[in-house]
Amino acid sequence: MRASRGAVALEFLLLFPMVVAMLYGAAAYGILFFGKYEMQSVVDQAVSSALRVDRTWYSADELSGQVVTTANAALAKGWALKSQRLRAGAEITGDECQVDGSGSFLTCTLSRDNKAEPMVPQLTFGFLGKFPPMPDTMSAEATMAF
Repeated sequence: MRASRGAVALEFLLLFPMVVAMLYGAAAYGILFFGKYEMQSVVDQAVSSALRVDRTWYSADELSGQVVTTANAALAKGWALKSQRLRAGAEITGDECQVDGSGSFLTCTLSRDNKAEPMVPQLTFGFLGKFPPMPDTMSAEATMAF
């Protein structure tokens, strides 16, 4: 009876850190993917806001500029509503949304530096490295034809 107690304790000591690591990894990646989802939501809303620009009010030359201005304003407003933890690694400069050379596609891109401002702390295990592995940058992009 006593010998089996030692075996159970040894199994617990070996398996418990693995179970905790799997739970921590699952939680960390859940937070990371939710942050990515929020970033994608912001750029999607920014691009869709450009569809609300009334084309009858602007000439063909002015339309591209107005679409970009509207999308950049929507992106800045949507990004300001997100949590500080998510916003920490990204800087909004006002030129995240651009019209391509043909003037018919609007693309909004948002990038976040996950290395300088990680969303979830990583555990360091010496020569084994950091756990869980995280991407250095996170980005979201949306494109629309107008």
